[in-house]
Amino acid sequence: MRPSWTGALVALAALASQPADAALRETTLTLTRGPVTIAGATADAMRVNGSIPGPTLEWTVGDVARIHVRNAMDVASSVHWHGLLLPNRQDGVPGLTTPAIQPGTTLTYEFPIRHAGTYWYHSHTGLQEQRGIYGSIVIHPREPRGDVDRDFVLVLSDWTEEDPNEILRLLKAGRETFSLQKGTMQSLWGAWRADALGDVLHRSLMRMPPMDISDVAYDAFLANGRPEASLPGRPGERIRLRIINAAASSYFYLSLAGAPLRVISADGMDVEPLELERLLMGVAETYDLLVSIPPEGAWELRATAQDGSGHTSLWIGEGERRPAPDVPRPNLYRMRHGPMQARDAPPERPLAPYPRLRAATVTEPPAEAPRREIRLRLTGNMERYVWSFDGRTLSEADEIPVRRGEVLRVVFENTTMMHHPLHLHGHFFRVLNGAGPRAPLKHTVDVAPLATTAIEFLANEEKDWLFHCHILYHMKSGMTRIFHYEGSETDPDLVEARKKLFEESWYAAAEGTLLSNFSEGRASLSSTRHELALAWEVGWRGVDGSEHELEPVYRYHFNRFYRAFAGASFEEERDAGVFGVEALLPLNLNSWAWIDTRGEARFGLEQELQLTSRLSAVGEMEYDTEEGGEGSLGLRYTLGRRLSLALGWHSEFDLGAGLELRY
Repeated sequence: MRPSWTGALVALAALASQPADAALRETTLTLTRGPVTIAGATADAMRVNGSIPGPTLEWTVGDVARIHVRNAMDVASSVHWHGLLLPNRQDGVPGLTTPAIQPGTTLTYEFPIRHAGTYWYHSHTGLQEQRGIYGSIVIHPREPRGDVDRDFVLVLSDWTEEDPNEILRLLKAGRETFSLQKGTMQSLWGAWRADALGDVLHRSLMRMPPMDISDVAYDAFLANGRPEASLPGRPGERIRLRIINAAASSYFYLSLAGAPLRVISADGMDVEPLELERLLMGVAETYDLLVSIPPEGAWELRATAQDGSGHTSLWIGEGERRPAPDVPRPNLYRMRHGPMQARDAPPERPLAPYPRLRAATVTEPPAEAPRREIRLRLTGNMERYVWSFDGRTLSEADEIPVRRGEVLRVVFENTTMMHHPLHLHGHFFRVLNGAGPRAPLKHTVDVAPLATTAIEFLANEEKDWLFHCHILYHMKSGMTRIFHYEGSETDPDLVEARKKLFEESWYAAAEGTLLSNFSEGRASLSSTRHELALAWEVGWRGVDGSEHELEPVYRYHFNRFYRAFAGASFEEERDAGVFGVEALLPLNLNSWAWIDTRGEARFGLEQELQLTSRLSAVGEMEYDTEEGGEGSLGLRYTLGRRLSLALGWHSEFDLGAGLELRY
């Protein structure tokens, strides 16, 4: 290996032996579950050693870390050491690299500390990270640095009183609950006020959903587990501020009162000092800043959620408070990104600073290593909340083969309207940002909406390593792959547990109207591709008396645009089996057609328009070769998560009013 690569990674590879004076550092972490009060509200949570976040683990390069993780909860758990290079068995992904920690048991992790920097740890089981199982890691170099007086760790996170599993179910059901709660619901009225009706028309002609930044509405954003934190000190004192974005799904804009941000490290690796007025920090990234205690007063370091829904603060110094400048809220109607990334971004809302990052040393991989390139498209279906690579989720995807000794270049093409922070376990990679030999090393890279980003890394490990979007709900919904070193085999005790990684989850949802003239609705149970659904329409105020129709079907989703279904239609005296297709047309029109076992056919169109943040219009028309056409129009006014006022007209059942109910 070339010296430049070894120097850049501070002995990340090679590492032939431990120093003679290596110290064994032993720690115990206890995972517990119970009610926690944060920001004035109490919710079910999980803690590490009784706190959220858990304790900071501090080591020095050359140490051997031995961590006993005791699971005192009633569910299985795990701990992943995010950003650390360590033996595959210690990586902490249950079923892939490490056994799960069963309730009432203790699992001991042990690994050498190979490189300095700021990192963190978190559960890799279910949605436990959102509930509180995370904490910080600080690794000091063997030779102390003399450029700062002391360190301070700042862990940023997002907090919800909601059960994360219910959050995911609501997202899977396509609910707009969280957009309404955050005040980011897009509508025709909002587009008109923003002079963006043309943008909305263009987007709908392209069959794209409304632009969004964050999927979840949070009750609080936290700094070291609280709505705000303080960093006192003597004026002029120089601090290495180690910032970790441990949020489950929130990006943050960092800005500092009175001075620009001075970045000295990214994802644990030193970079040439870089000054920024504002820094966009992706989920799971870490940045070290060099800050000084101000000569008087307290300066605010503000971390503002990218969607503008709130912020948390660190007050540096003591005395009269000096706030950081506000970050303007995003204009979701006009937000567009592309391959230029940060060079095209407005200065008040920049994208990731990668084009300006330069590694402190040369990071080029060995010139003699064989090279290979693969491309991965970042794909998603926001309406059904399915996230994937190349249109396939982990449950249906093949492993990505890696050959030890090669330099693998991976090009990411983001075809979605959301940011995705992509994390590769067990490796550092170069972000190919035009910096040539000084391309920065990272373990997590943000890929902006509709943008293309490339990385490369020297494949110098073995076995299997997880690769995924670090937005927790995206990862859980399928945006995950496994990098597999060819010739490696799964440890025998993980073979059965590994099957759970590829298991599908199923989610239930239902919605229906109960009006004075008729009722209609649908209930479903669905996974990534498969859906069992029951639709109904019952009218009791038509000219011919009451009528009803029930349609139980199985539906297969090819992608967000096309679906096929088979089932039955029970309607008065014309029961039949049905076979059909559905398609999303330009203007986001839902269309469908079927043929039944009686030889008859039916065609239909339906549309929903969001008029204001709470008022929507719905319409449907269909034509049956036996009975002719019918249609309906309606208005819905949202009162809350599960209830709307409804007004509906049906060509057969006249006009009625009532409620829409949702689960």
